[in-house]
Amino acid sequence: MKIYNVIQEDRHTDTTATPFLDLNEAIKFAKESARWGSRKYPEDYLETDIKGWLFFVRYSCEDDCIWITEHNI
Repeated sequence: MKIYNVIQEDRHTDTTATPFLDLNEAIKFAKESARWGSRKYPEDYLETDIKGWLFFVRYSCEDDCIWITEHNI
């Protein structure tokens, strides 16, 4: 069984990890969270491929970001 952790690092809050059993749900959650975080400056939303992570998005000029990792349990 696999678990997908959505990790959000924001300079204004604690770093959080939200687990999902479905990758598509994890990506949907990550995108919605990042778009909400960039609502004032949507031009800061930038998805990037990074080796080892299933999804990565930077959503502010302060380098706030969200990424997804996969773990076997």
